[in-house]
Amino acid sequence: MVKKQDVLYLEPYIIEKRRYLHQHPETGFEVKETHDYIAKELTDLGIETILHVGKNSLIGLIHNGKGPIIGLRADMDALPLEEQNDELSYKSIHKGIMHACGHDSHSAMLLGAASYLQTHKDLWKGTVKLIFQEAEEGPNPGGAYEIVRSNLLNDVDSFYAFHVSSEFESGKIATKKNATFASADTIKMTLHGKGCHAAYPHLGIDPIIMQAEVILGLQLIRSRILNPLEPSVITIAKVVSGTTHNIIPDIAYLEGTVRTFSVVVREKIKLEIEKVLKSVTEKYGGTYDYSYIYEYDPVINTPSEVDYIEKVVHQTLGNNVFTLLDRPSMGAEDFSRYIQLKQGCMMWLGTRKDESTSFGLHHPKFNLDEKALLNGSLLFINLVLAYEKG
Repeated sequence: MVKKQDVLYLEPYIIEKRRYLHQHPETGFEVKETHDYIAKELTDLGIETILHVGKNSLIGLIHNGKGPIIGLRADMDALPLEEQNDELSYKSIHKGIMHACGHDSHSAMLLGAASYLQTHKDLWKGTVKLIFQEAEEGPNPGGAYEIVRSNLLNDVDSFYAFHVSSEFESGKIATKKNATFASADTIKMTLHGKGCHAAYPHLGIDPIIMQAEVILGLQLIRSRILNPLEPSVITIAKVVSGTTHNIIPDIAYLEGTVRTFSVVVREKIKLEIEKVLKSVTEKYGGTYDYSYIYEYDPVINTPSEVDYIEKVVHQTLGNNVFTLLDRPSMGAEDFSRYIQLKQGCMMWLGTRKDESTSFGLHHPKFNLDEKALLNGSLLFINLVLAYEKG
């Protein structure tokens, strides 16, 4: 395995790529410019085989003789969010779009690793599949779906990915065995009442009253129906109804997310939501429409892969860098699709150095300590160099 001093020359390259991507964010499946930029970088590195998948995802192949086949994944889409980091020279130039989840840095780290692996083939054997994925943030079914469905990854032995986080000190690595990220589903509900003048509510059926009772009723699923030892979240995040102060509308709309780690709990929540809707609307004489949309499955890290990563981190960065977590995240990741295909692990890379880098993911002032990114590239490299399971 190589040491940090062996790859210090990569740091300016990684930071340059991260800043370019940060300044030119794109969302969802509409990441054509990002796709073209990364494709050119891979070509400039001498990587001859670049497979284009889905709408704007790509897989770069580094073939280096017979040996294990390893998948390294980086997402590259941004969020529909207005950046507030006015002090940055590389602030987003696209209004209302920002890399607030660190996917710019994920791609930059993978490019850094690709550069080293391509130019140091004397140190390893096998094949590396560099996966640059669109639409991790959605929309459903997310970018990993078509990549996995393409069958281009069926021969991969293990998959690895990083996710940056301000929850951890810059450069530190953290992960968990088994359940690591939650499933993420979307719920959409329309409550149908009967509109009328707000001064005469007895002449109508108020969907806003039904809306309020449904919101409160959904929280009782978590606190009074489910086993309190089973982690889950039911959040209503979008509430729409009405046009003005003196009209009771015909309809009210609710949208939210469901998170859990258990198939049984997932199905139980789906059923109990409909029970709440039925009870409330029948009480007032209204009706409802309900959609439960399955999106991302939970990320279940393979224990053996976590053990392998811990060993590589210790040998690469020392004994005080790795943390084995005892609690999962209620966040979601479509990296689950890769692990379900074979085996793998997603890791947190800490990026918090000071107050300016302490804002959380999806915050308009999210930023990171770029010095941490070299650790990510180095570990991608050493996960390949030390791999012996193929």
